[in-house]
Amino acid sequence: MRNNKKCTLLTVFTAITLSVGSLLAGAAPQPAAKTPVEITANAIEYDAPSGIMHATGGVRITQGQTVMTGAEAKYNVKSQEGQLTGGVHAVNQDATLSAVQVQTYKNNSHLIARGDAVLTKGDKRLTGPQVEYFPETQYVLVPESGRIEMPDGTMTADKIEAFINENSATGTGSVHIVSQVRKLDATANMATYYGEPKGQSKVILTGNARAVQDGNVLVGETLTLRLDDKAMDASGGRNQLVITPQ
Repeated sequence: MRNNKKCTLLTVFTAITLSVGSLLAGAAPQPAAKTPVEITANAIEYDAPSGIMHATGGVRITQGQTVMTGAEAKYNVKSQEGQLTGGVHAVNQDATLSAVQVQTYKNNSHLIARGDAVLTKGDKRLTGPQVEYFPETQYVLVPESGRIEMPDGTMTADKIEAFINENSATGTGSVHIVSQVRKLDATANMATYYGEPKGQSKVILTGNARAVQDGNVLVGETLTLRLDDKAMDASGGRNQLVITPQ
């Protein structure tokens, strides 16, 4: 049945909006439980016995500084699972999320953005066919064809995991790192980027690792690239260094 009681709809959508708001804020869940939520759409229905809310046509959800838009929204109050589909776009301060569909699971502790998913937070951008986010731990998973862009370079891999609070990211499978700023091109089976501590950024490449920087080539089982020093170390098995005279 249709339900025009705004307060009921606000309650229904508070959880999903808080989750995405937390995602975009890149922090623990915000103390925004009492922040009003406004939902507008061409049509809104709520079935009380099943606990399912359904909004269609130009859906816009606003809570504080978080604004989400899409073509259709569904939410189950009982299971606390929901989805927003159709050109989903969400903005909160310095973060944005866009995808064909955004779905929440497990009491909103797990969000999945599907279809050309793009998550930006500050100066970092994660893309892939699917981007998963766990708000409580600030963990992001791109399970296939992942890409993370940072100010000084880009890493692509079969799978990418980002640990936002720790300013680090791990790529697994067919890793390729390119940094024009650092004149660096590197490949490996696996790579972990560490952005902290500041001024001591590094990347550890493992498995068939190969790095080219300023024309010099280093090959080994494990390579450590100290980005701010433009230095490379190799360890494990036989290594090869080819130096190009400057």
